[in-house]
Amino acid sequence: MDERQPASRASLYRSWPRYEAADKGFRNYWYPAIESRKLGKKPMAVKVVGEPILLMRDGDKVRALHDRCPHRGVPLSAGRNEFPGTISCIYHGWTYRLADGELCAALTDGPDSPICGKAVVRVKTYPVEERANIIWVYVGDQPAPPIEEDVPEEFLAEDAVVIPMIELRKGDWRYAMENAVDEAHARYLHRKTPFAFFRLFPAYQTDVQMVPSEDGKWLRRLSKPVFGPQNYPGVGTWPRDGFWRKAGGQVIVGKARLPGVFYVGHKNWQDFQFFTPVDEQHHLMCQIAVRRTKGLGALWWKLRVWSYIQLFHRIMLNRWEDGFIVEAMDCPPERLFRPDVAIVAWRRWCDLHARGLDGERAAKAEAEAEDGGASVASGDAASSQQASKAELT
Repeated sequence: MDERQPASRASLYRSWPRYEAADKGFRNYWYPAIESRKLGKKPMAVKVVGEPILLMRDGDKVRALHDRCPHRGVPLSAGRNEFPGTISCIYHGWTYRLADGELCAALTDGPDSPICGKAVVRVKTYPVEERANIIWVYVGDQPAPPIEEDVPEEFLAEDAVVIPMIELRKGDWRYAMENAVDEAHARYLHRKTPFAFFRLFPAYQTDVQMVPSEDGKWLRRLSKPVFGPQNYPGVGTWPRDGFWRKAGGQVIVGKARLPGVFYVGHKNWQDFQFFTPVDEQHHLMCQIAVRRTKGLGALWWKLRVWSYIQLFHRIMLNRWEDGFIVEAMDCPPERLFRPDVAIVAWRRWCDLHARGLDGERAAKAEAEAEDGGASVASGDAASSQQASKAELT
């Protein structure tokens, strides 16, 4: 064990200015905002990447507008649907077209109100799509890419049964995402969770690294698990697992991608976790369970999710355990240790690859990172591991 790298004195965002600035998330991405089943005929208010947004159904379409009336700043989500395809502000009846945000009537100023149609009172609209039982909103300054760029392809398969659960949680979205990336926390925090009651957990892992996928979208987490009781000098033997822990005995596959998505591959289903930034202190925890099946298999899968996975994984493990940690976390300052190479690699990846940099600035940033040993961007597994460890020395 002597060859393993020492613990760190690095601060949280020492080398990654774009990541530090992203307390409200990264712009120019599609984000899951709400489960489709929860948006009925009435308008709903959400906040994505710090922007208040009104969601409303308009026939067979979903519309998204900035949730603020330009008149006196009242939320449009409190308004009324007086006419088809419109929303009327609850305060004075300023009425906007959902399709383009144009003020088409000011009801309390009469049919000939001269303010109608003026650009200064137009409400901003957002690209919005409904896919895989989820409503997705694009927030950004660049033209929206096709939604398929940001929605995992597993969601869009013809036989994919996608079951989301989206809830508002306290805590910085970066803490939540880093908690998912952090492999070591599961070894201890989740060791006694009912969902993993029969699973054989490693005591720890070595050679942790994050390796870019061939398509450049994912960082895959790799490590070597060490099982069985270990002697810790001066304190004793750990872990002291019961005889019933027989299942598992392997590291669960995990991988991360921008803007804040983590994938966990279970034996016969896939768990996607999207962390949608709301503001500096809140995020949407989007747990999305996916399995490819049809007919009776689809019915059985839905029963399994809502009866077993919902309670033991989504609530007891993720909400009660991970959720508590993310809400309680207080850093910087921090002190990193060897398993945190995965977190460091994720921070570096975001700083180099998050959308919003023009070509010249992106090339300069990547060159500077490579000069500093941050060759995780190159796609080479060995250099990725070396670069990640460099941050911990």
